[in-house]
Amino acid sequence: MKNIQILFIALIALIMGSCSSGDLQFQETESGIKYVFHEKSGKEKPEMGMMLSMHMSYSVNDSILFNSADTDMPVFIPLDTSGYSGDIYEAMGMMAVGDSASFKLNARNFFINTAGMMEPPPFVESGDDLLFHIRLIAAFTDEEFALEEQRIMEEQMKKNLQRAEEEDEKLLEYIKEEGIDVTPTSSGLYYIQLERGEGRKVESGDMVSVHYEGRLLDGTVFDSSHDRGEPLEFIVGQGWVIPGWDEGIGMMHVGGNATLIIPSYLGYGDRMDIPVIPPYSTLIFDVEVVDAQIAQ
Repeated sequence: MKNIQILFIALIALIMGSCSSGDLQFQETESGIKYVFHEKSGKEKPEMGMMLSMHMSYSVNDSILFNSADTDMPVFIPLDTSGYSGDIYEAMGMMAVGDSASFKLNARNFFINTAGMMEPPPFVESGDDLLFHIRLIAAFTDEEFALEEQRIMEEQMKKNLQRAEEEDEKLLEYIKEEGIDVTPTSSGLYYIQLERGEGRKVESGDMVSVHYEGRLLDGTVFDSSHDRGEPLEFIVGQGWVIPGWDEGIGMMHVGGNATLIIPSYLGYGDRMDIPVIPPYSTLIFDVEVVDAQIAQ
């Protein structure tokens, strides 16, 4: 299965936005790729098998699914042979380093034949196109990419070390600025009860249904069950969610509302594979327990 799948981890948490293509004048290849070039560098095109470094966004029906501009990193994809006529590899093969272009590809074909999904996501309808905006930054041979990986890793380690050193200070500044006077639990979780709730107490092993909004300390919303229109369900205490959630939700009653302030070591730690959450990020969740039942 092709490495293009790495791009679509972000579909788990859909980021809504606006990315209209109405003003772009697309041409079309014989294979059905609709394209428009915004900039052409005049350089030679990369050879098959080279690792491409690019900034990329993709959307469907004006809903942005991913934008590398939201992260500290470009996207790396090997230039592979086409899996079918009119796929994303054929589109990328049209570009030279320094080019900037937009492409429209059949969404259903992409999700099934390139991303390897059994069915396209439910928000994709028959006939929908995926709109890609791509700026090709560089192309590396295997040897060149090994050196680039090392450089990126060293640079990322420096950034992560700085984030780790600054996290406690930023958290304490936030607590002070917001006038929060609760004492953290022994683990370091800040549990702020807003409404106790009249239902049963959540117990470890319960299947719970939870509405939530997740934010970074700067107020950036990175996920919301309200935007999706349905709560998240999981079993408490089984490691299905981050430790701060297992602990915080386990302190609540059905119908209750609370704010959880979760240091990174109770959240996603130093992980770099979540585009909307930088490593060593303290997370804030407003949560509501909709229901809790003994798991069958």
